Amino acid sequence: MKNLLLFLPLMVIGLAVNGQTKPAATPQAVISVIEGITAKQFQPDTAFAALTEEDETLLTKEPIANWGLAQESGNMVYYNLIIGTRSYQLLIVRLPKASLPTATLLRFTNPKSKPEPIARGTLKPKEEKPKQEPKS
Repeated sequence: MKNLLLFLPLMVIGLAVNGQTKPAATPQAVISVIEGITAKQFQPDTAFAALTEEDETLLTKEPIANWGLAQESGNMVYYNLIIGTRSYQLLIVRLPKASLPTATLLRFTNPKSKPEPIARGTLKPKEEKPKQEPKS
């Protein structure tokens, strides 16, 4: 019985840690927007509860051309999209020791609000599919 009482908390901790390391479900609309802006493959590792259906609708309706031009600041590049009083910002950070840059999509509900993260993940170069030569 004593061994069971010692084992149970360790098992619960192990399950909790395992649950935190699984990739989060990021909607395809968000992934498409980030890939369209960056022209890179976005692999989400974190999705946040801040994403709403309204965000998905707004992000899918807005063409990529409505996003602002890339602005660079040190090791960070960011893009802005403003829709009425709501705005979105895509931050891309490349740390010196990291092999791939990290992208984070943020939402501001009004001009004075704090940023709310929507999704985060890594950006990988898109793999080009080799062209198949026609058979003679």
